[in-house]
Amino acid sequence: MDKRYEIEFAWEYNKVCGSILCQERKVRKISRDALAAGLLSKSALSDIETGKARWTKLTGDTMLLRMGIDPDYFEEAVSTEEMDRWRLREDICMLVPLRPGAAREKIWEYRQKYEKRESLEEQFLIKTEVLLMLWNRGKAEGKAALECEQVLELAMDAVACTVPGSWKEGLDSLWLAPAELEAILLAATALAACGRRNEALELQQAVWNYPKAHQWKEKVMMLILPQAAILGMELAMWKDDGKSAFVLGKEALELLRRNCCHCYALPLLERFEQISIQDNSWCGKEERSYLREAANFCDTFRQVYQWHHYPEYRLWQGVFADNTREVGIVLKMLRHFEGKSRGKAIYDGEEMVVTERQLAKIEKGEHKPSDMNYVRLLKQYGKNEGWETAMLETDSAQLLELRQRISTMLGFGQWEEAEREIEKLRRKVNLDYPRVRQELLFWEALYKWRGDCDLERSLDLALKALHCTVPDFEGRDMKWWVFQREEIMIASHIADVYRKLGQMEESKKWHEAVVFSLKEQVGRSGIVHKGYDILMEGYDNLLGDTQRYEDAVKANEEAILNCLKWPRIRCMADDFYRIAWNSYEIANEKAQEQEVCRQRWRKAFQICESLADFIYDSQFKAFLESRRKKFLYQQEVCSNLIAD
Repeated sequence: MDKRYEIEFAWEYNKVCGSILCQERKVRKISRDALAAGLLSKSALSDIETGKARWTKLTGDTMLLRMGIDPDYFEEAVSTEEMDRWRLREDICMLVPLRPGAAREKIWEYRQKYEKRESLEEQFLIKTEVLLMLWNRGKAEGKAALECEQVLELAMDAVACTVPGSWKEGLDSLWLAPAELEAILLAATALAACGRRNEALELQQAVWNYPKAHQWKEKVMMLILPQAAILGMELAMWKDDGKSAFVLGKEALELLRRNCCHCYALPLLERFEQISIQDNSWCGKEERSYLREAANFCDTFRQVYQWHHYPEYRLWQGVFADNTREVGIVLKMLRHFEGKSRGKAIYDGEEMVVTERQLAKIEKGEHKPSDMNYVRLLKQYGKNEGWETAMLETDSAQLLELRQRISTMLGFGQWEEAEREIEKLRRKVNLDYPRVRQELLFWEALYKWRGDCDLERSLDLALKALHCTVPDFEGRDMKWWVFQREEIMIASHIADVYRKLGQMEESKKWHEAVVFSLKEQVGRSGIVHKGYDILMEGYDNLLGDTQRYEDAVKANEEAILNCLKWPRIRCMADDFYRIAWNSYEIANEKAQEQEVCRQRWRKAFQICESLADFIYDSQFKAFLESRRKKFLYQQEVCSNLIAD
């Protein structure tokens, strides 16, 4: 291994995250005391920034979010206990507010199981209790004023968990994450329930203005502004001010649409329904058209959630785990990839790192290795220990944002715009870094495929890109490799090029390896990692080419359910289109299933059209318009023939 790689492997665990955190804090001229307030001490933050202390997901992600930085830039490895805690919080989110009894049982379970909790955990638990009380009170009018005061007091307790006491004097000087601002919104909601609506409005407006005042990026704004809009619309409609409610709701909804996000989309859309039934004499032609569009989106999301038995209303944590892996699963999979027994895997080339029994417990999630031992165990597999390394080796959040913008452009087929941005990135990054080289090679591979139709060259470039971070995989079982996000997309591309070249067995091998790897990595989170949505397009094509249409429908149904667990749903419209297409093909093969398939493809296609409209995917909308005759108009003809 050359010196450059030795330096990369010698990075302390999470040094990149800490470096970015430190740099961004200094750019914003935030003191350590101010950024850490309510979460940890100044010295603890110093240790995180310098890489001396281990980065924990909940606190680490919240620190980034306080500055408006999207933690999605990083792929993280966490202990089993961290993942178990996140999973239990997610279970609570899925139960609140519609299943209050089950939610309260889970909250009790959390408190009993984890007596020692971070302040952010306690804040989350209290917020859920406040939501349940507000929901219950909303369903039973005429409750005593005393109960209102109890709800308000509890809501204030939630805020106090992490927010300095000076927050009542103004939020401008504080650094707060979306989840903390949400606690303040709950306090405002409790004030409104107590009849103190002017105070509630003042707090709502403070939260609404906060992200812009602190120059947050939209990807972080969307984690709080929809909730602020929902409360603001309610307060405006209490005053019969439908116009103000409309303006506020439209801004929040457009934010979600631009970012392909469905966090709190349905309750926000339902507020537009309430505007529609009020006196809306203020509405012009444009406003009425928008209200109809919102009603269509509302119906679409209800259909999507009901079809896949997903809660129509749910709480979102604000910290997501779709970029997170468990340490034990990582070590187990890489050991299998290398074909090593535990007895051989416990050595780092020089000496024993842990005992064989300890490694067995680590892989099962029963034991947590020290950061140093984790790095030593990883080194033997040729895997960079920096699972919390940004997607590009850089200490600049601006470059990471540029990288994500390029990926989004490529996803939407905006090739010329992406090429200009790639040139900007190329001038600003260090081409010696493996992940930088990998990214640029992969983008070139995409251009060779989409632009020049040079499949052989595209395959060669993609294989070179994968080799930047994956050791020699000839003769190894790729399904055990712990694919990270970029590697998932590259391997999926390789599989799809093989399919285009007619090498179906090779395509199948690559697709199934990535599918298996991702499912193994799910672990305790229950969430498939990012990149799965990209994989599904090629995998569906393979299943279609081999006429496994029913398997393809099931795979896309699973993909939609996985997508719903994420805040962003950019690829979900594609999943519904694939369900429509495969259902159509099944009907052609099996006459006895024609009616069932017809209903399914029609519903899937209509949802697909609406979702493409929701996320402003004009290219996909144009494609769907060319397919309407096949999936909608032909249905009417067929139905008439059957009736005759």
